[in-house]
Amino acid sequence: MPKVVDPVERRQRIFEAVFDVVVESGIGQVTLRAVADAAGLAIGSVRHYFSSRDELVGAASDEVIDRITARIAAHRDRLDGSKDRLGIAEDMLCELLPLTERTSREVLVWLEIVTSGRTDPVLKASADRLFTGTRSLAAVIVTHAELASKAESALETERLAAMIDGLALRACLHPDKLPPALARSVVRRHLRQLREA
Repeated sequence: MPKVVDPVERRQRIFEAVFDVVVESGIGQVTLRAVADAAGLAIGSVRHYFSSRDELVGAASDEVIDRITARIAAHRDRLDGSKDRLGIAEDMLCELLPLTERTSREVLVWLEIVTSGRTDPVLKASADRLFTGTRSLAAVIVTHAELASKAESALETERLAAMIDGLALRACLHPDKLPPALARSVVRRHLRQLREA
């Protein structure tokens, strides 16, 4: 009797293998063969779901964005009407930082997408989506946590988004110099200073 394969589970296994390759070697090393090897699958099993490297990389990029977005949305649902808006805003922003094993993997993949998207047309849409997503998140936080006047909200949105991008990059490149607790403290202080201003 042939083994029944759960297509959702198999796609997730393939995505995890893509992330493994990206974290270990960079997005340029993602091939159908490398991903199949990392997943412990035959290359035909990967091709069953993704006919080309471009299709695979595009789908994996969407997957990492969707995962981050879903976690942020769960926090966002707590934001309206909450008395701890700054705490929730901090939790939302920290989903974009390499503070846990899971977010570290995702942020490394995110950075690879963003930097490669500058020259790789396959990744450009995902890179643009990540840029827009970070900026939109910053705007939601500035507005709903009432961190700036209407006149200053556009400026503070850009400043908050740039801070998160910078922290993510620095924490990925130099985790020993910017450990998770320190990165979270920077976010917390920035939000408090915005509120106090």
